[in-house]
Amino acid sequence: MTENLRESVSETFAAELRSFFALCIMNLVFGALALAFGMQFILTALLAMAGEENFGLFLFLKALAGWAAAVIGLRWILSSARILRGVGKIRRDYRALEGPGAGAVKAAPERPVPEGTGKEPVSGVSGAAPLTGDALTGLIIGMMAHYRENWKTIWRMNLLSIVGGCIFLALGMLNLIQGISALASGSVPGYPLFVQAGLTSGIGRSVLLSFLAAGLNLAIGLVSLLSSTWFRRFSRAWELRLIEAAHSEETLRKSMEQG
Repeated sequence: MTENLRESVSETFAAELRSFFALCIMNLVFGALALAFGMQFILTALLAMAGEENFGLFLFLKALAGWAAAVIGLRWILSSARILRGVGKIRRDYRALEGPGAGAVKAAPERPVPEGTGKEPVSGVSGAAPLTGDALTGLIIGMMAHYRENWKTIWRMNLLSIVGGCIFLALGMLNLIQGISALASGSVPGYPLFVQAGLTSGIGRSVLLSFLAAGLNLAIGLVSLLSSTWFRRFSRAWELRLIEAAHSEETLRKSMEQG
């Protein structure tokens, strides 16, 4: 593998790792949110039941829905964390080889050689090994193996990231509309809107919270959709590699049977 080709493959592999890592992090966030909302539903339903002698079916269904959301969120956190551990290990191995110390070579003192052996003194070499083509190939194979072993869970993670990103974008747009509506409802001719929405007024706090929520939700939604888009592009390449590897294994098996 030439130096230019190695650098190109290394950059692509680094982008694949970033997209995979971002996908795992976003799914951990979604799982934590589902767990938090589920616990909130359970607590509010239990408190309402405690205050009523004869609670209705709605409170029971609310508690049941909260329990289901909490269980799903916890299971999703555990599944995402398991995928993240595998990605994190490959990421750490890649950084160890690609880091600033990679390739650094230090000359160690010459080791003495007994006289009469006819050998020259040997210089020791210490330091981290550079990211060679073989090392990079090993990391790529490890990534493909991790993807093949967990492709069903990873496919669900990518789907959830898309759905969650759309939901957060919708929530962000709603928060943005609420903030703009609050500004318009408290407008006074002749004064700038940012002066009217001072922090000392109730409308100012409402506008500030609406825009902060809009920014947070829009940021989470965009990151989630972008990470799922990048990951889907890279996953197609991994699937092609797996198909080619399967064909090669089948061809080798047939040739060995014929031989």
